[in-house]
This record gives sequence, structure tokens and C-alpha cells, in this order.
Amino acid sequence: MPGEEGTTFATNNMGLFLGSPMIFKELDPFIAQSKFDRAGRKAEEQMVHYLLRFFGKSESIDCLNGIRIELDGEIAQMDHIVLHPYGVLIVESKSVAGSVQIKDDGQWIRWSVINEQKKASGMRSPITQAQMQCNLLKELLTESVKNKAAFDKVRFDVIVAISDGGTIQWPSTGPLPEVCKADQVPGKVQSLIQSLQTTPSVLNSENRKRIAEFLMKKHKPVLSVAPEEVTTVPPASAPDTNPAPTPSTAGGKLPDKACKHCASDNLELSYGKFGYYFQCKSCTKNTPLRFDCPECGEEGKLRKSGKEFFAECRSCTASVPFFINF
Repeated sequence: MPGEEGTTFATNNMGLFLGSPMIFKELDPFIAQSKFDRAGRKAEEQMVHYLLRFFGKSESIDCLNGIRIELDGEIAQMDHIVLHPYGVLIVESKSVAGSVQIKDDGQWIRWSVINEQKKASGMRSPITQAQMQCNLLKELLTESVKNKAAFDKVRFDVIVAISDGGTIQWPSTGPLPEVCKADQVPGKVQSLIQSLQTTPSVLNSENRKRIAEFLMKKHKPVLSVAPEEVTTVPPASAPDTNPAPTPSTAGGKLPDKACKHCASDNLELSYGKFGYYFQCKSCTKNTPLRFDCPECGEEGKLRKSGKEFFAECRSCTASVPFFINF
């Protein structure tokens, strides 16, 4: 486990896992900047309630809520992590006021009612999002131990939890095993563990505790402050050759065009397996790029056209120039 050479997996002579029940980490303090932030936070708090209610006294299941990790410039923001005797489960909470439709080709569409009319908007697959988080989490855990095969037998699973107020339109093939309503998550966790009871367990209480403590040390929270506490410091050097448009107060904020490691603006925008990122030409480190649409607050994306990049929205039609690779 993290910080140790090799792995020790053990149960007592009855096959029961010894240890005390634990919710290792609660959600970080939070100040909502928009109605989308509030809805997302409500979905996460709803899931925390279910996990605590069902597993708060469990001796074989431990939980962490709101873990944000970084590795080589990539970021994974995990809503909930469930540690159990056979592995690690990431729960991605999704706030849905109306309905989500999952098409046969894997596309996700969000349906909402605006001015008594149904409106459809595309959204990134939260299954893919959670799987990417899983990959980064496994990489981070593997990097932390000398025995690089330590986590090969540890299961890594994902569940996408749609908030209780939303509905799901399934593809023609039927429900997806990774997706359910929020109140069904505890049952899915229990069913998963039950289905694995004929296989060797790999994480005892001490293993889970070490993983949890390691992740809490690696946690890099995003400090959320009230709008009146935000200050803007003008640059002391020459004017920025890639000025960002001023975002509206209704949505999110475009990423800063500076290296998070050395604050240099000598950057090149590149694409990797976790999406777009800034590669710093001064210190060679990476800065991942994630942002919400300044107009509506939904998830943003970058579009490349030659050497130019545009900040756009996956839901509305917002599109603004963002950066140029020279």
C-alpha cells in the first residue's frame, strides 16, 4: 500500500475484516457561485447522506468524499470514493433536474424544460469521466508504492449516480450497469461486494486506512471564496498577447493563462489523454485546463482551429477566442 514495499492482505480466521467503521473525509467547505454549483453540491450532499446512512457503521467499507488529486499536470476530481475488501469504487454524482438520455451509440443528452419547452443539450459521458478519474487514481496509487504490481489485483469500478429528482432514458439495449439513481447506489455497492465474495479479498482495514490517509494527504482542494473576496492583480510585465474575454457573472471563469507551477506565461497549448493542457516552456511542467462556460455555467470545452483555440460550451452556443500557439 502507499508508502510501503509490497502489500499485506489479510483477514481473520473467520474471513471477516477487522477494523473500525470510518467516513474518512467529508466534503470540503463550499460557497456556490451559480445555481449550477448549488445543484451539483446538493447532489453530492445527497450521496454523502446515503453512504453515511448505509455504511457509516460498516466494518468493511470506508468512504472519502470530495477528493481532488493531481499527477503530472492532470487532475481528477472524485465526488466519492468507496474502499471495500476487493477494491476501489468511484461514485460520480450528477445533478439532473429534468432527464438524461443515453443513446445507443453512447452519447448523453440532457433534457430540461425552459419556458414550458423541452430543450436538449449534449453532455460529456459521466461514465467516461469517472473511468478517467479511475485511471489517474490507479496511476497515483501505483506510483506511490515500490511494488508496481500491488494494485493489479485491486478492482477499480465506477458508478454514475443521477440525482433523485432526475429521470433516465435508457438506450434500446436497456439499463447500463454503471448508471443508477442516487438512492440505488448503496444497493449496487452491496451487490458488487456480494458478487465478489468467492474471490480472494485484497484490502483489509489497515490497507484501506493507509490508502485513505494517503489520498487525504494528496488532496488538493479548490478554494471557493465569495465573489466580493476575489481580487485581480494586474500583470507587472508586458501586456498579455492572448487576452481572455471578460466572463459574465452568470457562469464560470475561463482558465488563467499561466503555469500553475512557476506562474510563467511562456506556454503552449497541447492535448493529452485527459484533454487539453498548457505545457510550460520555462519549467516544462503541465497545467490541465478545465472550466465552466462563462455564459451558462455548464461544462466548457476547447476547440482547435489551426494554431487558434476557442473556449466553447457543450450546452449553449457560447464561443470566444482563448489562446494562440506561436
